[in-house]
Amino acid sequence: MTALLVLALAASPELTVAHRRVTAPDGVALAVYRYARPGVSTTLPPVMLVPELGFSRAAFDFEGRGLARWLAASGRTVFVVELRGQGKAGPGFSLEAMGRDLRVVLDRLQLSQVDLVVHGWAGSAVLALNADEARVRRVIALATPLLAEIPSALAEAFLVEGGRFTTLAGSPAGARTFELLFSMGGEFPTGTDRAFLSTGTRDLTRPVAAELLAWMRQGDLPLGDESVVSRLVRLRRPTLLLLGLADGFANPELAAVWRERAPDVVRLRTFSRMETREDFSHLSMLLGRHAPTQVFPLIAEFLSEDLP
Repeated sequence: MTALLVLALAASPELTVAHRRVTAPDGVALAVYRYARPGVSTTLPPVMLVPELGFSRAAFDFEGRGLARWLAASGRTVFVVELRGQGKAGPGFSLEAMGRDLRVVLDRLQLSQVDLVVHGWAGSAVLALNADEARVRRVIALATPLLAEIPSALAEAFLVEGGRFTTLAGSPAGARTFELLFSMGGEFPTGTDRAFLSTGTRDLTRPVAAELLAWMRQGDLPLGDESVVSRLVRLRRPTLLLLGLADGFANPELAAVWRERAPDVVRLRTFSRMETREDFSHLSMLLGRHAPTQVFPLIAEFLSEDLP
């Protein structure tokens, strides 16, 4: 069942944002936000964006800027999807259930094709559960691991304590933890990273954090008779993998190996100070000062290329 909320938010005369609720078969509500320029039509499929675990759509649209608005301004129709456990979506979380939510959204919105942008560990789960989904035309994977390991003792402690972003926002020490894990070394417009911690995140809850931590400790996540690794290397969609080398939450080396295992479909681009203004972190790849000039154009170029 799909319910369209009557409120359509207009951020500017050139761009509208509409909020839609999609209900999964088990009753969990999923949140979908549609970005478009009124009166602009395109034959290209929409772009669907899925945020990281614990992040909301604010990762793609924060204080009127971000990848969602940037792509919509270019004439693409953009959907930001909050799956179970993210943003305004309902609970009832498991990594496998969250991955299956994508097909529910595609079904309810009656989309025949999408270009998919995913982020982090959520991206790994969503892609693995949808490796055979024919409606996904191409993929942009941001800091999306293939293999898994605990990034640091700090990340382990954060997950053992339940992945509670609200506690990080309550003290200078917590804000420092967030910086080391998610925004280390990034250049942000003034106050963006601290403001995002307060308003753009959601506690993982102990079951979610425990499942993610178990995934990291085991090196792979079982999915029925397969796993994240076996499913991801089977993904045959043209894929652009973008990695920030200052990422404290998803080790870029664990993602880069995906290129080695699927060289015919995965294109890899890393960011380091040798080539760009910054190394980029888990968050600054999306909301950093230089993301609109160094990251977003690579995504737009890949989306515009002719498919092989």
